[in-house]
Amino acid sequence: MNEKLAQITEKFISWEIVVLAFLLPIFFVPATTEFFEFNKLVLLSGALILGFMAWGLKAWASGRFSIRPNRFDLPVLGIWLSVLVSTIFSDSRLISLIGQHARWHPSLFSATILTLFYFLASWNGSAETFKRVKLALLSSAALAAVWSWVQYFGGDLFGASWSGRPTFTPLGSPTALAIFTGSVAGLALQQLWQSTKIYWKVGWAVLLLALAVTLAFTNVWAGWAAFAITFLAQVITVPNEILKANRNYLLGAVAAIALAVGLILIPPLFGKTTFLNRALPTEIQLNLRTSWSVAATAFRQKPFTGSGPATFLIDFTRYKPLRFNQNEFWTLRFEKPFNEYLRVLGEEGIFGILAWLFLIVTVIRSLNQSKVSVFGHLALALLAAYFLSYASVFSGFLLTLALASFAVEPEAPKEHKRIVALPFLVLGIAVLGIVLASSLYQAYGAEVAHRRALSSTNGQEVYNLQTSAIRAFRWRPEYHLNLARTSFILASQLASKEGDLSTQEQETIKTLVAQAIAEAKTATDLYPLNAGNWESLAQIYRSLIGLAKDAELWSADSYQKAIALDLFNPILRISYGGLFYQLNEFAKAAEQFKAATNLKPDYANAHYNLARAYSELKQTELAIQELELALRLSNPETEGYSEAQKLLDELKGKK
Repeated sequence: MNEKLAQITEKFISWEIVVLAFLLPIFFVPATTEFFEFNKLVLLSGALILGFMAWGLKAWASGRFSIRPNRFDLPVLGIWLSVLVSTIFSDSRLISLIGQHARWHPSLFSATILTLFYFLASWNGSAETFKRVKLALLSSAALAAVWSWVQYFGGDLFGASWSGRPTFTPLGSPTALAIFTGSVAGLALQQLWQSTKIYWKVGWAVLLLALAVTLAFTNVWAGWAAFAITFLAQVITVPNEILKANRNYLLGAVAAIALAVGLILIPPLFGKTTFLNRALPTEIQLNLRTSWSVAATAFRQKPFTGSGPATFLIDFTRYKPLRFNQNEFWTLRFEKPFNEYLRVLGEEGIFGILAWLFLIVTVIRSLNQSKVSVFGHLALALLAAYFLSYASVFSGFLLTLALASFAVEPEAPKEHKRIVALPFLVLGIAVLGIVLASSLYQAYGAEVAHRRALSSTNGQEVYNLQTSAIRAFRWRPEYHLNLARTSFILASQLASKEGDLSTQEQETIKTLVAQAIAEAKTATDLYPLNAGNWESLAQIYRSLIGLAKDAELWSADSYQKAIALDLFNPILRISYGGLFYQLNEFAKAAEQFKAATNLKPDYANAHYNLARAYSELKQTELAIQELELALRLSNPETEGYSEAQKLLDELKGKK
């Protein structure tokens, strides 16, 4: 009976890994704030809990537990330890522990899940398991590719507001799709080598072509890098006799890929349009120069441990160079740098860089030693793609899966078996599984409530949903900020009610205002280095001027803290100056507006606000100069242009 149970649990773990390989790329749920990354991580976490519980039962039933050594055990543990140490010394431990809102990756939590999955797959996967995993990944890639074609040509499989974009993909973004299809292309080529039937060889060649066409549609450099590395590595490492036997199929596939990709990519270079040439929106990515500047500065501040996982957002606001204000995306705050290795440099420091370098060297050495590696080329392709993009939950899953497969390579060490106190082992796994499952349930429930609140138009319902999200998971600053805004809106709506307010309504207004302040303060307490949190708190206090005592002082203090964390942000200066303008302190307002024009000389709104302040200060000539400059920098169709022109005419009439 026990032996049969051990066999059942072993098969369960094996098939769970296979099902994950197929399902994770295309899995998403439109019920949470973020549909893709978060849900993939939750699915992986849930599967991991079940997998380790099955492993515990297997150990109990068989009377032993097995650990299969893998050459990547040390590199993987090294990366996890670097994340752990960086989290301990993080500038924001809470964010490093659970990641930025809606994504959770990178973070100590996601790193732990991926590391545990690596060991689960490495210890329990067999050669047969990884053969099935390869087919599962290729099937999922084919499905994702066809899905992207439907979207590309204007289709919409769900008919919802969130699924109608031509760039919609279940992987979350065109970049994630490109990295996936580019990385697994080598697996399709590997299947072509190994197939003995002609129709299978043709089929795998067609799939290879389909993956290349998908890459051409997305045209993401990280995907092309992954495709080139995995394709070349396969061709270089395959034995000569196999290469000769499949030469015609390979040449045919290469010719077809070159023709198809050329038809898609070459005509636009010469200004020509075809039915394939769609003006697809492109993902906004922080440029390499600014990414390096921010990451290098963060590294200099804390060279050994970095600023902590998931802290690039605060590094960006603190360390971005002044020249960034001339970038077309200067109004945005970026959570990720240009590539994964720059993120590691800034967030995890020397320890993180050395751990990843150890991994890269081990992958290259392993490929040199193992010419028949099943997934080695996939690992190398992903590591290459990380030079041009950042990691995601799914790409991390792919990488750990590829590394775990080396445990079943022909030259891998044999399985080591040890007898342990099995009841305590099984009990420990069960307790940890229950704790993790409970935490995930609460976090997921909070995200669902938060998503429903964002979709609702009923103020009271929004308030109730946001309150329930905080009760379920109170560690997200965004939940508190949103509840603060909702509380203030409800208080404002009630205060603007016609007629006299009852005593109860007056008390309700006071309660809502107090709650708005308290929730905004909580957000800054949870994430004190986030300039956006202080900016939101300042705006709430500013809205309460005349209603709450010393609101203007608290607003000014919050703006100062936001500016200290985002020193080169001209928008913050405009808002801070607007506070002084509202208080009729025009000299202080002009000082902040002037600072905004110095930070971004071509910022028309800054010059306009400075002109208004000069006008109030009776400095007419300076006001006229600023208005003329603002108008030159603006499009005549821009909102407020006619108002600025009218003010300019009035000032000139007073001369």
